[in-house]
Amino acid sequence: MFWKIVGVFLLAWAGIDLYNGYTMIYETVTREGNPTMYWSAITCWIALGISCFFSWE
Repeated sequence: MFWKIVGVFLLAWAGIDLYNGYTMIYETVTREGNPTMYWSAITCWIALGISCFFSWE
């Protein structure tokens, strides 16, 4: 159950970042300023969020 909650938070984080157009990793990355890093980070948050729903707990 714990990992499903973490998954929801990660997907919510990705959704908020998509809406706002920037994400915070080690610095603020904007969609317009560095699109490769931005989409890589968003893809990671979504993939990690989805993978949390497939945990064995």
